[in-house]
Formats: sequence, structure tokens, C-alpha cells
Amino acid sequence: MRKAMVCIAIMLFLAACDAPSQRDPVAFSEALPESEGEQLYLDMKCPTCHGHQGSGDGFLSGGLQPQPGDFSSAEVMGAIPDAQLKDAIRNGKGGVMPSYARFTDHQVGELVRYIRSLSQSP
Repeated sequence: MRKAMVCIAIMLFLAACDAPSQRDPVAFSEALPESEGEQLYLDMKCPTCHGHQGSGDGFLSGGLQPQPGDFSSAEVMGAIPDAQLKDAIRNGKGGVMPSYARFTDHQVGELVRYIRSLSQSP
């Protein structure tokens, strides 16, 4: 009898492990990108150096020279014209940042818009 109870308990445990989750399948731990520019920023791994908030504190930023730009600073971003950002995206920068010459003008524009949004208060 004891053996049967143990077997039933194990089967119930295994069934519970295989049961569908009651969690919302659409709930994610991170918010989905809200713009094409943000999606490009994430897809191209920009946060690796520039950080998720664009403050230049990505996990690889410490060993880079020049240091990644601080996109979160309104003062810094106000001094950089769009043409300079577009040039850095298309051609890379300082031998550290890769070039994204394959991006269309539309994609570069969307990425610049997203980068600029990082320095604005919500």
C-alpha cells in the first residue's frame, strides 16, 4: 500500500510539473521595443557599450577608448548634430564602434531619433 501511495505521489508531482503555466503568456520581464529605432539599438547590441539607458555604461564600456557616448545627457546630445550621429552609425567611430553602412537612410534616421529620445525626460 505504501508503495502505491509513493507511486501516486510521484505521478501527481510529475503531472504538476508538466501542467500548463497559469502565468500570462504575453507577460514579459522586459518591455517590448516601442519603436523601430529602439529595435535597431537592441538588435545591433548597442547596449553592450552604450548601456540600456544610453548613458555609456554598458558592460564593455570600461575598457574602451574612446569611451562610448552618453546619449542620456541632454547637454551632450544638444552639442551633437544629427549629421555627426549619422556619420558615426554609418562609418563607425574611433576604431571601436563598428560601422553599419548597410543600414538604409530610414533605419539610420530611426536610430538617431531613438538615441535622441534617451536624453529626454519622460
